[in-house]
Amino acid sequence: MLSSLRAYHTDKTVLPKFLKKSFLIAAFLLSTFSAKAQDSEVGFELGAYNYLGDVARTYDFGNSTLGAQFFVKKHLNNGFNTRISAGYGKLKGVDSEAFDVFSANRKASFKGRFFNVDFLWEYNFLDYRDEKLQQFWTPYILFGLGAYKYTGEDGSGTSYDSGLNLKLPIGIGLKYRIDRRWTLAASTSAIKTNSDTLDNVSVDTPSIKDYRGGNPNDDDWMFFTSISISYTLYKIVCPQGKFR
Repeated sequence: MLSSLRAYHTDKTVLPKFLKKSFLIAAFLLSTFSAKAQDSEVGFELGAYNYLGDVARTYDFGNSTLGAQFFVKKHLNNGFNTRISAGYGKLKGVDSEAFDVFSANRKASFKGRFFNVDFLWEYNFLDYRDEKLQQFWTPYILFGLGAYKYTGEDGSGTSYDSGLNLKLPIGIGLKYRIDRRWTLAASTSAIKTNSDTLDNVSVDTPSIKDYRGGNPNDDDWMFFTSISISYTLYKIVCPQGKFR
């Protein structure tokens, strides 16, 4: 069987090594930011993933699946901040509405899960963090790159593994400063997966024949719509010198 369809074997009693490394990276960054950065944030994001590919050619809310991430942000200036996140998500799709005669005969479906790490840039259009301006919200854009490890199972019960892949997310959102410490945000992003095997439907799939493998020139896409809450950490500057 081809490498893109390697059998998936794992011990469910322990977290995958990839996830462990992700949380170790996030923990290290958190400790570093807490000790050295004047304005950094830690937060949690919850939302819904969706999929576009050879099985689902249009956005279908029925394919929405749960996803979550922990993240750490570092404020570089009033506009830019960087973000490191580690999380977990699921994907699913089904040929319920056939795109063409081949997909109608194929009747494919799949479900899968993945672990991911992202490094993102965020640009805030308004200075919502300056309390003197009384500007409590801002639109923003996000972009960057990440890595993910995906495993799935198709409708015939075949398990498969897409391997470790790079992904390219880009999105938009809104942030609202609740108070000096807490920020609420909502965003939606499109994620280029650099893989055509998330649904196990490709020209390289042994069980897919007679031109039912979809378009080999189009990679699968993910979409993530979410809300997040974050807490800002401020460095306390101690007075220098001796008191008299």
